[in-house]
Amino acid sequence: MAIEDLTTANPTEIDAELDRLNTERAKAEHAVRMLTKRRQDWLEAHAADLAAGLEPQIESASQTVMECKVAAGPLEDEFDRRGGWTRAWLVLNAGGHVHRTMECRTCFDTTKFAWLTHLSGHDETEIVELAGKTACTECYPSAPVEVRNRPSQIKTPEQLARIAEKAERAKARAAKAITAPDGTPLRTRHGGAIATEFSARRSYAELLSYARHLAKRNVAYHRDTIAEYQEDARLILVALAAKHGRTEDDLREELAPKVEARWQREHSKW
Repeated sequence: MAIEDLTTANPTEIDAELDRLNTERAKAEHAVRMLTKRRQDWLEAHAADLAAGLEPQIESASQTVMECKVAAGPLEDEFDRRGGWTRAWLVLNAGGHVHRTMECRTCFDTTKFAWLTHLSGHDETEIVELAGKTACTECYPSAPVEVRNRPSQIKTPEQLARIAEKAERAKARAAKAITAPDGTPLRTRHGGAIATEFSARRSYAELLSYARHLAKRNVAYHRDTIAEYQEDARLILVALAAKHGRTEDDLREELAPKVEARWQREHSKW
């Protein structure tokens, strides 16, 4: 995602784009290495035609590497122009520490990091507060002891994305869900427990169409059962009205065609 004006972009925006470019570049560099090795293997196996077929892929991956380098240049320049800003990285292993730099002497060339770009430009005290016991003592030697004893609140961008996705899924489930007006599970005598609005609307149509069927067969004999089915339908109607802030009469009118269709399809010919 290109940033239109680097001079007004905040550190998180700039570093997030840098992180994206670095990740894309690393994938492309890996592709170049793997494809080049494969080409060499085929050349040694006297399969020049197969080796030649890899040239476009190697060229494309190499072009991606160059494009990422070029795109990252202005972002790095903006970092330097502002005199830098705070950055934080989390080591990706069990109990990994948060560092102010990937050059920390406690890390190694093989250490894998997650760049916490959402903390770029934040006050160092805030970063340490969030890191708690995972704050590197080499990178943050002045961090108070009491802070270092607290659990970490740091989340990687991937973890934050998963949390956001989980929240969206929960929101979607809530949008589909149905409960009684007081928030308790919606339960009906003949329709059982009803958890979703889709099931509620379907059950409403089924309950009323079947009550109509019973009335057609023998209203006097089935009077009590008919009343139970109608009461179940009313409970559903009340729940739907409460969820959407609508009147029962309004929803009854809306659902009437579905009730009629269910009656015609399932019960009218009995």
